[in-house]
Amino acid sequence: MLSGQSVFPEEVLEYPYIRYELNRILEGPDSSSMDAFYDKLDALMFSGHGKISIVHMGGSHVQADVISGRIRERLQTFYPGNKGSRGLLFPYKVARTNNPYNYFVSYSGDWDYAKNVQRSPAVELGLTGMAVTTRDSAAAIRIRLASERAPANDFNFIRLFEGRNPGLFSVRLPELDSASESYRIFRKPGSGYTEIFLENYHGEVLLEWYPQDSSQTHYELLGIQLENEDPGITYHSIGVNGAGTYSYLGCAYLQEDLAQLHPDLVIFGIGINDAAAQGFDASAFEYRYKRLFAKVRAVNPKACILLLTNNDSYRRSRRRYYVNPNGEVVRQSMLKLSREEGVAVWDLFSIMGGLESMKLWENEGLAKRDKIHFTFKGYRLTGDLLFAALLEGYKAHLKQQWKQ
Repeated sequence: MLSGQSVFPEEVLEYPYIRYELNRILEGPDSSSMDAFYDKLDALMFSGHGKISIVHMGGSHVQADVISGRIRERLQTFYPGNKGSRGLLFPYKVARTNNPYNYFVSYSGDWDYAKNVQRSPAVELGLTGMAVTTRDSAAAIRIRLASERAPANDFNFIRLFEGRNPGLFSVRLPELDSASESYRIFRKPGSGYTEIFLENYHGEVLLEWYPQDSSQTHYELLGIQLENEDPGITYHSIGVNGAGTYSYLGCAYLQEDLAQLHPDLVIFGIGINDAAAQGFDASAFEYRYKRLFAKVRAVNPKACILLLTNNDSYRRSRRRYYVNPNGEVVRQSMLKLSREEGVAVWDLFSIMGGLESMKLWENEGLAKRDKIHFTFKGYRLTGDLLFAALLEGYKAHLKQQWKQ
């Protein structure tokens, strides 16, 4: 146990069908694919300085932010000084879809939405794969972090990810205006970003958009980043229900937006929707992932990449469920990518029990009846397993450092 821990950080609920002995991070051919991330953990753990940025991308498993939220919670609380910031989020409620449990969203005005799972989204999208748009001159969105359900990541910096149209509405913070609290707004028209520096730390913000003149006709919001100046781990979660690798590759500003987050580790949990079709093409899937890797490496050549294999899943036909064999195919593709591209893999498919194990998870109340998604309890268990694997990998890194 590392100094400063009050509880055993790798504690995971035990079930007989879970292969706990397989719960580890599988690194590339030279066993160094996670070293840069572990080195940054060293600086944070032993000096208390620095910020680590983790970006977790996926489909519905990540949009709900239960597995990613659990990992964020464990990483930010298992050791003093790890807390960091909340990071990038999206106001899913405004897009009339499910919002994560750990922050609340309310809004006013008329808003439309666009998603990367649509055949022809109404606007160009970025890293989040979603956008909400409005022409309402009195539109507003409130974000409140649920500190009672997650680490209290107060913020004093806001970055708005926007469309690139120079005719977008301006933004203000009316509640801070009424409280006479100073804040500064910086926006270069058409740049895609508005940055807001706050005088004090906050856990809640009301954003209001309005036209300053007749040239400003509408607004396109692609995401909201909430940051503070504290050292620690910031865990950004990005998910769109139904999204596959092809969905994110269609996002024009993905690479540009990713650069704003300065990623040290990118976790890809994309694949369950790619593999849903019977005619799944493993070669095309691997090619799309290589394109995603190239975008990450263009932003930060030293960024570590971790692939999560698909969970076991079933298909439904005529009121019956049939096991989907593509879970094993995706697993083999990701192991191949690990060998060829030097990326790490966490083999959820094998760890959870392999083919047909989703039925066992369902019987235990850990998976939903659709045999694709987990329950809240199941997602948290999955998050605990991944956290334990990451920590075990870091402990092995420390042992190697001590030997040297």
